[in-house]
Amino acid sequence: MQITLTVPDKKADSLLDVLRHISYVEIQPTKVSKTKKKPAEDSAEEFYEGLKEAIHDVNEHIAGRLQLQTLGEFLDEYENCTHS
Repeated sequence: MQITLTVPDKKADSLLDVLRHISYVEIQPTKVSKTKKKPAEDSAEEFYEGLKEAIHDVNEHIAGRLQLQTLGEFLDEYENCTHS
């Protein structure tokens, strides 16, 4: 079964920490944004948080706890976003 949750950004990390400790839960993060921002509009704090999340995801992938999307999947998603 797949379930989609909407959680405030400030609370997401704590919820994810809890879910990661449940052996039968598989987490596949998705990015959903209601407003698109240009990279120049991101603050240094947002950049740092994004980088921290990316490093965490890579470590989870290396440990076998997270399946990251392939380059082909990323490019397909990117192409679909640019045509919307």
